[in-house]
Amino acid sequence: MVETDHSGSVLLTRRLLWNGVAGKPPRRQPVVLLLGPVGSGKSHALGEIADDLGWGVVHAAFAFAGDEPSPVDVLIRLAYSLSRKWRHRARPRFLRFTVALIAVGAELSTTDRERDKDTLRRLLVEFKRSRWSGRLDPLVRVLVKTAVPAPFGDAFAAEVPALIQAVRPRLGQVLRSLTEFDRFRGGDALDALVDLNWLARGREPDPDGVTAWLTEAFLADVRENHRRMSAPERHSPCDCENPGKRPHVHNWVVLLDDVDHPGGLAFLKALTAARQSYRRRHGDRGTGDPLLVVATSGKWDGEWERELRRAWRPPWQPGGTAAQVVPTCRDASYDDWAAHPEHPGHYPVLLEPLEVEQVAGILGRDVPRATAAFVHRATGGLPRAVRELARTLGDAPVRAGARDELGTTGPDPWRTWLTGLNLSTVDTDALVTAAPFATAPWLVPLPEHGLVGQPHVGPILTELRASLWVNASGSGGTPDQVTLHPWLAGNLVSALARRDDLDGPTYAAQFKALLDAPGADDVRRAYCRLALGDFPAVVDLFERDFPRLPHREWIDRLTVVVHAPDDQPLDEDYERLYGKLVDADVARKPDGRTEIRNNLARLVAASWLSANPFAVRGPDQNHDIGTALTALSSKSQRSDTKALDDTAHLAHRGLWP
Repeated sequence: MVETDHSGSVLLTRRLLWNGVAGKPPRRQPVVLLLGPVGSGKSHALGEIADDLGWGVVHAAFAFAGDEPSPVDVLIRLAYSLSRKWRHRARPRFLRFTVALIAVGAELSTTDRERDKDTLRRLLVEFKRSRWSGRLDPLVRVLVKTAVPAPFGDAFAAEVPALIQAVRPRLGQVLRSLTEFDRFRGGDALDALVDLNWLARGREPDPDGVTAWLTEAFLADVRENHRRMSAPERHSPCDCENPGKRPHVHNWVVLLDDVDHPGGLAFLKALTAARQSYRRRHGDRGTGDPLLVVATSGKWDGEWERELRRAWRPPWQPGGTAAQVVPTCRDASYDDWAAHPEHPGHYPVLLEPLEVEQVAGILGRDVPRATAAFVHRATGGLPRAVRELARTLGDAPVRAGARDELGTTGPDPWRTWLTGLNLSTVDTDALVTAAPFATAPWLVPLPEHGLVGQPHVGPILTELRASLWVNASGSGGTPDQVTLHPWLAGNLVSALARRDDLDGPTYAAQFKALLDAPGADDVRRAYCRLALGDFPAVVDLFERDFPRLPHREWIDRLTVVVHAPDDQPLDEDYERLYGKLVDADVARKPDGRTEIRNNLARLVAASWLSANPFAVRGPDQNHDIGTALTALSSKSQRSDTKALDDTAHLAHRGLWP
C-alpha cells in the first residue's frame, strides 16, 4: 500500500518497529508520546496501530482514563496481555515478574530471614504443585490483596492466576535462572525475594522500591522472551522500515492511552527509571529492552518539559534553547529521536489533523467538496469537531460567502461546543470573557508585558498551552507569534461576539482592553483595531508600510492582522460586507486616493472576511484577494515583488490567508 493509505501514527509505528538483526542486541527504544488536544483522535490512533500490528507483532494495550492504577497494576495487565497465544510462536512467560509478585504477596515475619526463606520456599513449592486453578484461589486472594490495591484487586484477580499457571511448571528453573537477573546477581535468589517482601511488608515499606524491583523484573522477562522468540515471524505481514530488507525481528509494542492521567505519569516514570538503571549498570552499548511504547496524551506534563528541554521545545514555544520543534507523526523517525547523544527517553510527536479527503469521509459519501473544505477550515481537521459539524450541517450543501451555516446569532452552539472541550481551569463564561487574550497571535505573554488586570487570563493561557491547543506558527509578523487551534478560537470569539451584555464584558470592551495592553506594537494594534471594525485605520498602516518594508515582511504582518476575528453580522454574506468595508474606507479618505490605496482596501476587506474559519469561502473571495495582490505587485516600486506574486497564486487557489 502507498503511505497515504495509512495514518501518520501507523506509519511512525512501522518506522520504529524494526528491532535489528536476529542475534544482535536491540537498540534503545523511545516512549513515543502521541500528543493532541481533546478530540484529536488519540484513542482512535492507537486502535489503528493495534489493527495494523495484528497477529504479526506481539503487542498489548492499557487505558488510563478513569481510575488511577499503580505501576504494578499496569505491569500485571501488560504481562497478562503479552502472555496470550500468538500465531507461530511459543507463549511468552513472565517468570521473574511472576515469582516477584508471589514474593510480594507472601505473608512473612519480616524479622527472621531464615524462617522467611523457608516459608517462601514452601509457598513456591505449593504454587508449583497446584495443578488446578481452584487450589490457587486462596493464595491468589492474598497476592492480589497485597500487590494490587483496591479498587483494582477484583479487576486483576483473573490475570494473576493465569500468570502463575504459565510459570508454575518452571518455578524450579526460575529460581536457578534468577541469578542471571541483576537484582539477584552475586547472591541467593530466595534472599533477594525475601528482601523484596520486606520492602513491601516490612516495618518501613518502600512502595517505590517495590515498583522499581517489579518493573526491572518485567523488562528482564521481555528481553528473555524476545530473545527466545526472535526468529523471523513465519507468514506474518511486515510493513516495517527494514534497512536492506534483511531477515530481522520486530520490537514488541505497548500501547498506552491517556498517560496524562496520574496513573499513566507514574507508570512512565517507573519505566523510564528502570531503563536508566539498566543503562547505568550495562553502559551505553546499544543494549536495552525490545519494547516500543506508544502512548497518547492530551496534555504536556511539566516533568516532560524538564526532561525534554535539551532536545525538543514545547509545541507552543516560538523559540528557546532546544533547537528541535516537536514533529508530526509523518515527519518523525527513529533517527530523529536518536539524533542527539543526550536524547531523552521520551519522544514527543504531534498527531496530524484530518485532511479534506478524510473530513469528506466522515461527512458522507456524496458530500460536495466545498462542504468538506469548509468543515476542514472551521474545525482545523479536529476529528471530534468534524463529527459535531456533520450533525449540525446534515445533508445540506454550504453556500459560498455565507456566514451563518453553523448556528444562530445567539451564544449557541458555541458555548455548547466549548463546554465539550473539558477545559477545567475556569468556567465557560470566564473562558469566553478572556477570548481576545486567548486568541491573539502572541498568546504567550512576555514577562515584561504580562496581561495585568484581566481576571483568569494567566490560568487560562497556562491551560491552553498545557492542553495542546496552542502551536508556534513559525512565521513572521510578531516574534512570539503562536496560533490557537481554529476550532477553539472560532468558538471563543463567536460566543463572545454574540453574548448578551448582561452576561459579562462585551466583545468591544475586551478587544479594547487587549489593544491597550502594555507592549503593543504596530502589528498588535492593527490586529485589535481590525477586530474592533476600525477598518480604515488598518488600511492606513499597510499603505504607509507598503513602500518601506520588504514585501515578504509586509505579507507576514498582513497575514497576522487579517486573521483578527470579527463581530460583523452573521446574516449578511460576504459580498454585502465586502462592499460596506470598501465604501467605509472611501468615505474615510475620499480625496487623493491611489490605485495602491484602492487595492489595499479591497485586499484587507476580502482577506479579513475570508480568514474567518466559520465563513464559507468561495471562488469570489479567492478572485478578489488574488486580483488585489496582483494589482499591488504591478504598482510596487520595490524589486522584491515575487512575495506578492507568490501570495496571489496561493490566494487564487484558496490557500491564503
